[in-house]
Amino acid sequence: MGFFTWEDTVMGLSALAMQAATLLAEQNLPAALQAAQRCLQAEPGNAPMWNLLGVCAARLGQGDLALQCWQQALRLDAAAADVHYNLGCLHDERGEAALAEQYFLAELAADPQHQDSLYRLALRYQQDGRVAQEEACWRRLLRVQPDHVVALHDLLLLCQRQRRWRVAARLLQRALRLPQLTSAEAAALAAACLQQGMASAAMRLLQHNVPLEQADASQAAIWALACSELRQAGRAEAAWRQAVASQPQQPRHVQNLGYLLLVQRRWHEGWQAHEARLLRPPVELGLPSLASPRWQGEPLAGKHLLVWLEQGLGDALQFCRYLPQLQAERLTVVCRPELIRLLHSMALGCPALFLSLTSLDMALPAHDCHVFSMSLPGLLQPDPAATPPAGFTLPPSPRLPARQRKLRLGLVWRGHARHPFDHHRSLPALRLLTPLLQLPHIEWLSLQLPVNATEQTWLGQWPQLLAGEDGLADLADTAGVLAQLDGLVTVDTALAHLAGCLGLPCWLLLSASHTDWRWGWEGESTPWYPALRLYRQQQAGDWPGLLARLAADLAALA
Repeated sequence: MGFFTWEDTVMGLSALAMQAATLLAEQNLPAALQAAQRCLQAEPGNAPMWNLLGVCAARLGQGDLALQCWQQALRLDAAAADVHYNLGCLHDERGEAALAEQYFLAELAADPQHQDSLYRLALRYQQDGRVAQEEACWRRLLRVQPDHVVALHDLLLLCQRQRRWRVAARLLQRALRLPQLTSAEAAALAAACLQQGMASAAMRLLQHNVPLEQADASQAAIWALACSELRQAGRAEAAWRQAVASQPQQPRHVQNLGYLLLVQRRWHEGWQAHEARLLRPPVELGLPSLASPRWQGEPLAGKHLLVWLEQGLGDALQFCRYLPQLQAERLTVVCRPELIRLLHSMALGCPALFLSLTSLDMALPAHDCHVFSMSLPGLLQPDPAATPPAGFTLPPSPRLPARQRKLRLGLVWRGHARHPFDHHRSLPALRLLTPLLQLPHIEWLSLQLPVNATEQTWLGQWPQLLAGEDGLADLADTAGVLAQLDGLVTVDTALAHLAGCLGLPCWLLLSASHTDWRWGWEGESTPWYPALRLYRQQQAGDWPGLLARLAADLAALA
């Protein structure tokens, strides 16, 4: 899009005006400015020439002169083309957002199809978080210029952020039909393809438009992600290492390389690379800034160690297995409140205080050193197979009603809506559960939290499905219910980790897109939890095929 523009027809221009316009077109700004000044001495009422003089001044960094020129142009002709737009750009550049918006809107009032104003106004709304106005601007711009790649890209990203995946997919297909793309545009669209679960389309874009050997760090990272989604481990590692070499100050690339190594069970290298996450600003990771030294694996005799359980509930359950190995004088463990009662039941080698996480700047007791939980494998035992899952002594739980069928299994079909890849992890429609619910020998217990009204209506037609989610105040309650079941069927949620800790048979349903690093890329078992059986999509998005396979296997249990 243009920045400080001047357009006029050649016909009707005087010789002086023509000279100024030609010099501006040739980017000879000092000479164009002088020619415009000479022209205005002869034609002081020439509003377009005042606009041209303002453009020259602005591009030469003389903002105050540009402002005076454009104001004079509007005094002479309130509808002078591009003048309101140029004033909008100037105020935008100065951080005067309200004035910038006012002038862009004024330009659009005179010319509703002014592309540059629509573009700048959309960016203004994007920066301010005014999503509805931003979307309206992008859609207006696409009506004027249907092949506007930035409008298509930013509109589809907006839809992806709002989880309007079908709308985003249509926009993406439209963008993929554009005949010519710059490397930057192709890389951005490839990243959008990956978010949508279209790894093959992303790879085609990259191969045709962004050669890896010429890619910058961010483009190499997109290459690495595409190769990972296509299970090309060697190419993915090469791309991550290129990103690291190109941008060594960016720890996220090293962290992502660590995830790739962990997928391949290269534990020592993987945990070491994963430590790069702690070089990022703590707020990005949801971690506090602590003044105490970080524990590096030295003896803890006589020491008070603070352990901060990172990320979500599943991550905390996965890594709390290392707490019994910490031979400190005492521990303070900061965790989500839903975990407190459950973790209290662990057998530890030293006294421990469990604190409920309330904020990143919460008051903490004095301690000698601290450690973040995902650093523990690298410090203690890199191979998870050598450290059994956490064990809990469960409190008494209310007994479930007497079962009516041979087996009673728990069921979870949806993960956390705020997870960036929940649209791949969770079942897209409840009707996909039909093959499971039709099994005559199984009684199902829903452990889904929450269940919305639409789901309640559909689930009500299945008398063999009981509501088990009521009264589950925390994970100790949930563990008590799980202990009374014969197994659990779940998508990738914290309950899979809880079942794994309890040794409960668990059938874990995994998408082929954005499979979490901890489950690897292949195989039915995981070193993290011997009780888990991994059911993987054979093709991305093929939930029906996956659930049909699971139903056939569960039918054999009859």
